[in-house]
Amino acid sequence: MKIVKPKTLVCGSKEEGQREERMEDVQFNVIKYNNRPKPTDPRNILIISCFAEFGCETMAVMYCLPQVIQQHPGKYKIVMGWHGREYFYRHLVDEFWEIKEEHQHLREHCRAFHHDSKNLDKIEEKAKNYGVVIPSETMGYYSVGAQCKRCKSLWSSHGKATECVSCKGTDIRQSLFSDVAFWKDRATHIPNPSLDKMRYADKCLPPNPVGIFARGRKCYGRNLQPEFYVKLIELLEKRGYNPVWLGEKITTQPCPVDHIWDQSRDERSRDLELTLAIVKQLKFTIQFWTASTRLAGMMRTPYLLFESPDQIWGNGQEGYRRNLCDFGPRKLAINHFLNVYEDNKSGLKIVERCLDDMDVGNWEDVVGLVESKDAVEAMRSGNKDRIGGE
Repeated sequence: MKIVKPKTLVCGSKEEGQREERMEDVQFNVIKYNNRPKPTDPRNILIISCFAEFGCETMAVMYCLPQVIQQHPGKYKIVMGWHGREYFYRHLVDEFWEIKEEHQHLREHCRAFHHDSKNLDKIEEKAKNYGVVIPSETMGYYSVGAQCKRCKSLWSSHGKATECVSCKGTDIRQSLFSDVAFWKDRATHIPNPSLDKMRYADKCLPPNPVGIFARGRKCYGRNLQPEFYVKLIELLEKRGYNPVWLGEKITTQPCPVDHIWDQSRDERSRDLELTLAIVKQLKFTIQFWTASTRLAGMMRTPYLLFESPDQIWGNGQEGYRRNLCDFGPRKLAINHFLNVYEDNKSGLKIVERCLDDMDVGNWEDVVGLVESKDAVEAMRSGNKDRIGGE
């Protein structure tokens, strides 16, 4: 496959990331999903690297990875990925190589579909001894890249492409972002959790449960204060809900109160199928400037998201990703992060307004703490069709 690397895939820089210590011994747990014999010839083994940010990894599972698999029929297929993700890939490949949990800090070196980690580069290079390697960044090409069906070249194309940049052919597979509605109808859905997991999750949950995802990223920031979440929990409890603190330890703040379940610090949080079973039974989830909405969207659980206008309708890609991965009700509150960070009280009032709307089935977007509501409305009106919004 010939790849014309698009510059638009660069979504971060090494200066924005964390200093990385060289790792000499990176270990994996090998999980085999079936009894299919592994070929002895490495040329018949496809190794797909899925070291991406969670919000892009879910897109890879639903859209990009199935396309890669389709283009390599008959190959023995392996995914290399993050600890705790094996449930994502059970229905797609023959094996999952799960990086051990002590290496999860490498997640902070992810930039959308790609990464700036020398350690992950080294892993992908060494994997070439065992098979044909598809690096993480290739998943991103399917999102923003068109592909010629004749010569298989890929190139960056946010709009619909009409001609191959290499062979000038006109039979083109459009990028995910250029035709959201088309691709959404062709999503490969994550299997629903088993009945046993659903029953176990039900036993873990309090009555009337809602999920809170509290972003705690070192890279990029945009983490609200623990004090904000204390007040949020009080607000939810006054409304009769029982919050559950959800997330992955490496990217989630510790729960600031001790009377609710902090699932992110529980060993059971490593079980993604159980996490999905929990999310499926929540009344809704609530999150701020984070892609944890994917879990709710995939399980058709309602959610409330605070996000910036640029990420949804502007230069950011979250609007595309969200529309491709949402399959249930969702409420969007448009706010600039610093405005909520500097004025928690007003931010919580917007949360209350959104919850009142959700109680009566009103899922329309709410524009809150922004510099100009007129500018936000113009951005939304001018770009909603392009992003693929409803």
